[in-house]
Amino acid sequence: MSNMTREQIINMATITVRTDKAVYPDDYDQTLKEGDDGYIEPDYQFDEQIDQAALDRFGIAL
Repeated sequence: MSNMTREQIINMATITVRTDKAVYPDDYDQTLKEGDDGYIEPDYQFDEQIDQAALDRFGIAL
């Protein structure tokens, strides 16, 4: 049993996931740094996701 509210538990179980949406060629050298010839700038997308396993431990269903 927890003294936390349902909203607090959901907030605690919410994480931000970063995904790179840039398109890279199959042979792209991932070690290239900004300023290197052939470097492709990452296109990061940030999404919030709820960790269902954490909610399951508290018995919370969405």
